[in-house]
Amino acid sequence: MKNVNKHIVVCLGASMVRGQVSYNFVNLLDQRMTEDGFQFINAGVAGDQAYNVSLRLDSVIDYQPDFVIILVGTNDVTATLSPTLARISRLTRRFPQPPSAKFYQYNMLRIVKTLKEKTSAKIALISLPVLGEDLESIPNQRIKEYNALLKEIADGEQVSYLPVYELQEEYLGKVQQGSGRPYESGGMLSIKALARHYLLRQSFDEISRKHHFLLVTEGIHMNSRGATFIADEIESFLRSHV
Repeated sequence: MKNVNKHIVVCLGASMVRGQVSYNFVNLLDQRMTEDGFQFINAGVAGDQAYNVSLRLDSVIDYQPDFVIILVGTNDVTATLSPTLARISRLTRRFPQPPSAKFYQYNMLRIVKTLKEKTSAKIALISLPVLGEDLESIPNQRIKEYNALLKEIADGEQVSYLPVYELQEEYLGKVQQGSGRPYESGGMLSIKALARHYLLRQSFDEISRKHHFLLVTEGIHMNSRGATFIADEIESFLRSHV
């Protein structure tokens, strides 16, 4: 039974939400806001694309949430950047079609419409964070294309859009000297980051510094500064709607 004295907030998405290979912004929100009556549910599943999230909405609906915060799509984008990754993810996740912007848009719209129909939750879509820190790179141009689709969905469905990418882009534009380090699609940097964190017990911020990033650890997942951009936007959204 729902605790009527709590504002139930489900954070829905993939590994960036799960917070096991990325600085955990859901825990950060919990630390900031639990005493103010907010209860956070972490519904992040590593490796998920929007299609996977669309198949597990019943578990979100069961919480009778007051808010649903959605951050998913980075895996959708990276799959379009690597034919090998696209084939692997399609085989392991049984996607009905290859990754594309159109397929992402379809699934995100399906997610939003289902949650609107089956819950009374206030919904926020978070723009996909930077992918690597070279803002002129193809990966970040692709991220911006997908964020434009998210903004279109948010406007059309009258839900909120939280501009995390836009704020990170502005920050990097101010503090970077030259182009930032780009996203590398081979996966070796991610493997190194996991080894550093779980075997050598290095923090995500230490790993980020060793890899010469400002907001991300290995091109994809957030360090504490990157995650704080996300947490700040969510906190502002939640407090403005209570």
